[in-house]
Amino acid sequence: MARVHRAGMVVFGAGRHAAPRVALALAVAVLMTSSGQAQARKAPAEGPPPPQAWSMNLYDASIVRYQNPDLNGCAAAATVSMLNLVAMYSTGYTPPPRGSSLPTNPFRWQIDISWNALEGVMWFERKHMTMLKGFKGSDPHGWRNALNQFGWGSMRAGVYRDTTYSTFDRAARAVVDDLARTNKPVGVLGWAGAHAQYITGYMVQGEDPRVSDHYTILGVFLSDPLKEAGMKNVYITYKSWKSGRSTGPSAVRLSKYLESGSTFVDPVDGKVGDTEWRHQFVLIEPTR
Repeated sequence: MARVHRAGMVVFGAGRHAAPRVALALAVAVLMTSSGQAQARKAPAEGPPPPQAWSMNLYDASIVRYQNPDLNGCAAAATVSMLNLVAMYSTGYTPPPRGSSLPTNPFRWQIDISWNALEGVMWFERKHMTMLKGFKGSDPHGWRNALNQFGWGSMRAGVYRDTTYSTFDRAARAVVDDLARTNKPVGVLGWAGAHAQYITGYMVQGEDPRVSDHYTILGVFLSDPLKEAGMKNVYITYKSWKSGRSTGPSAVRLSKYLESGSTFVDPVDGKVGDTEWRHQFVLIEPTR
């Protein structure tokens, strides 16, 4: 929404502090009343039209899965919901990344919101993560591996990847770029890395983010797999996403990853989570 800025009245005085006549001529039109008094009327403002607003949202409530009653299954529930949304818009085959010679992978996931689907994904993530087994849930490697395995038939499919950004602003722009240019939801590590959430849409102002980098983010549409959070497809302003509550069921803030315990080398990217993610903003991004 464009904001209209209204200028206050400007009074031009006489004497040695009066504005030069040229400036007066440019700024106002002078009218004479019947009493002979001069009145200044501001000339009509001219300028570019307000910026265009662009928005999109992949969300569909009928195919979203809560993690409940498994309170440790946030990454698994996010995986199921994200793949369900991809299935709604998938054309069957995914092209390789730009400049890559990797073969294409057929999309294989069928929409499923069952308990069995959630638990199957959960146990796969636990088996293919890099976190110590004594910790509950899954780490970003397990989340990414499950998306690629269940969606495209291989952990090495490369359609989703875990990525890190040193600043919130860079991470937020990556989320919007991903949504606009791949038409797939984006996973985000909320609660300072302790909880999986996902973004399905955005609202921006400026140029179309599908083809341009010249836009300003107004907000995003965030969903949380935890039922108690009460956040399914909630619009979060950019300011709240950057500086709102960071932990607990009402958390919306994307903050730096502070979890630990992912000490093993990931077989897909060869990285150790504790070294890769800590003190960074972590996303689970679609690449194509």
